[in-house]
Amino acid sequence: MQIQSVHREWRSIVVVRLPCCRMKPWLKDTQGSFTIEASFVLPLILLSTISLLFLAMFVFQTSSAYQTAGIAADRAAFVWDNSKKNPITGAFTLGENDGLYWRLRSDSVSDLFSFLIPNPAAQIKLPVSGKQNADAGPVEKLRRVGSVVSSDWTGWMQYRNNGISREVSVQLAKPFHSPDYVEHRLASDVQSTAAAQVVDPVETIRVIDLTRTFIQEIKGRIKPSAALLTLVEPKSTPSKPVVINSHKTAVAYLQTLVNGSERTIKVNATTQRVVDAMDANQVAHQAIYTFSESQLRNEQIPKDAQLLQDGTAVKGVVWHFFKQTKNSEVKLSAGLRQDLERKGIVIVIHE
Repeated sequence: MQIQSVHREWRSIVVVRLPCCRMKPWLKDTQGSFTIEASFVLPLILLSTISLLFLAMFVFQTSSAYQTAGIAADRAAFVWDNSKKNPITGAFTLGENDGLYWRLRSDSVSDLFSFLIPNPAAQIKLPVSGKQNADAGPVEKLRRVGSVVSSDWTGWMQYRNNGISREVSVQLAKPFHSPDYVEHRLASDVQSTAAAQVVDPVETIRVIDLTRTFIQEIKGRIKPSAALLTLVEPKSTPSKPVVINSHKTAVAYLQTLVNGSERTIKVNATTQRVVDAMDANQVAHQAIYTFSESQLRNEQIPKDAQLLQDGTAVKGVVWHFFKQTKNSEVKLSAGLRQDLERKGIVIVIHE
């Protein structure tokens, strides 16, 4: 009886421990661990990739803003000396300009005195709206260049004249939409500022040439006391205006005007040309009072064209047309004007 009870207890113990031995392989099994890890890592990789894409877009938009602002500033500075220039190509029609004194009346010269009187710089808002006019002032010059800037950009263009330096500055901005989880790290809009200096090579060369030549010529030639005498009002009355009523009076007036004298020049072995007034620079001035276009084309133009082609006796030819007393103006056909221009003959009309 005792032996059986012990045997039963031993069997019960064995039965109790068997389930524990079967759970150990399940705990050591790694099947499915990759899926669990990927479920945590892949969202992080995806969010990081999207964030990098938006960062690249933000950098691209910023670069685009800087390029657009730089191009607008460069274009405004390039065409600043002539409001008739095309804001993109810089092309303009020959003879169209803002006049000789545009730097004094339409270049914000008042900015030079901003240290005494507050004076805001010339400025416009972008995009440009409204109709443009033919004014040559700084605001309209900015509007012409701003009209070619894309309307997707907002901002302003400004011009400031500091005397030594004249600068066009441009600021552009555009909204930038980013995801909520990176919105606090990226700006809500892209902005960029660019500036360009207005250069005027023609005026610079003119001032340098004046300083180098003209001032040296007049230096020491006149005393201050003598210079003051030149400002005294003349006591004598001016002479009567010259009346030109014939070819002879026209020639006399022309010789006085150019300080020239009559001269006969040999064109070829059989032809001579009588120049009414030859000046010191070997420019032949011809007075024309009564004329017919056929006679000018057949006789006078070939002679002067041959003289210009040779280039030895004369360096230039100028025809002066004088109005007859019975006519109200000098009438020249377009064909005659074109013939004279093609031959290199300059036309001056006295009315």
